[in-house]
Amino acid sequence: MTKQKNFKFKFTFSNIVFALGIAFVLIPSLVIGVILLQSSLQTGSVITGNRFNNDLEPEITKDLIGLTEEAINSVSTVTLTEINLKAATLRITVTIPSGLDEEDRLDLVQAVMDKINGVVPFADYFTATDTKKMYDLEVNFIDQVGDTRTTFIQVVKNANMETFSVQDLLTPVNPELAQQLLDELNAKNNDSTDSGNTDNTDTESEGN
Repeated sequence: MTKQKNFKFKFTFSNIVFALGIAFVLIPSLVIGVILLQSSLQTGSVITGNRFNNDLEPEITKDLIGLTEEAINSVSTVTLTEINLKAATLRITVTIPSGLDEEDRLDLVQAVMDKINGVVPFADYFTATDTKKMYDLEVNFIDQVGDTRTTFIQVVKNANMETFSVQDLLTPVNPELAQQLLDELNAKNNDSTDSGNTDNTDTESEGN
């Protein structure tokens, strides 16, 4: 009768190196396999999330937007053109009368901003803290809807701003630079026009 020999693993250097090599190959393969399996199981699932979790408190509701609209329209001689809340920004457009001097325009701007502050206080809704993001506010004052407007004042209050930013968008911040750009654009436009006229002239001459 033949005696069965028991296999004994010998901890030689070569065997240890071989075992470690197998482990280094198998472990990453197993990890990748698990990731691929989880991805295939989740295919078609909708990923939901909100980048404003735990922020925007207190909330600007539809009722508050309606009250803001009523408050703005209560200001004499102004008309609310647009109001919407998108991506945590309350954007408002107000039409004011044409032909006002600067003092009267600023008085209307101040009156409208006071009405907005009465419904959604700036300190509560448009001022962020170290732990909470809040809304941004943009109010545009125009004197006519279209390309012929002569007034375009924009009031901006980002949540991280301490105070408001008021800018007349029809007045260049840097007049010299604005004029330089305008001259360059006009020059390019004139060159294009002259080139087009020359090409048309040459075509007509060849046709004759």
